[in-house]
Amino acid sequence: MPHPLNLVNAASATSGNIQPMNNPGKTFSIHDARPAAGCGNCHRDADGAPVCRSISAAPCPAPALSGPTDQLARVLAALSQGLGCAADGAGLVRSLSVQPGEVDLELAVPPHCGGIALADTAFQTLRGLLPDTDIYVRPSA
Repeated sequence: MPHPLNLVNAASATSGNIQPMNNPGKTFSIHDARPAAGCGNCHRDADGAPVCRSISAAPCPAPALSGPTDQLARVLAALSQGLGCAADGAGLVRSLSVQPGEVDLELAVPPHCGGIALADTAFQTLRGLLPDTDIYVRPSA
């Protein structure tokens, strides 16, 4: 008796239940779930995979700050409250520049790791704090 895997049900094949091999079906792309370069708030583990500093207890880099100290402190305090980050912005803020009439904020989180939502929250926080100021907020590249 032939092995069951060697048998073909001819009725299924001729009634259209089995698609022929040359008929293109749906194509599914397979992508690595890990970001290629990791985000700005990650470091590499022993296998080279990005690991979030906040869950590995690794120190977060301090943000690059420029502008008047009192205004920087005021903006960082508002961002700390609005975004739930450290008081000095470490781990979430990559750079912050406060100039007369303009604020430029770069987050340390890329768009695919939640950076878009954080950027929107940061923008709304800064808009409420500095209503007559040009505000530029962007997630990490």
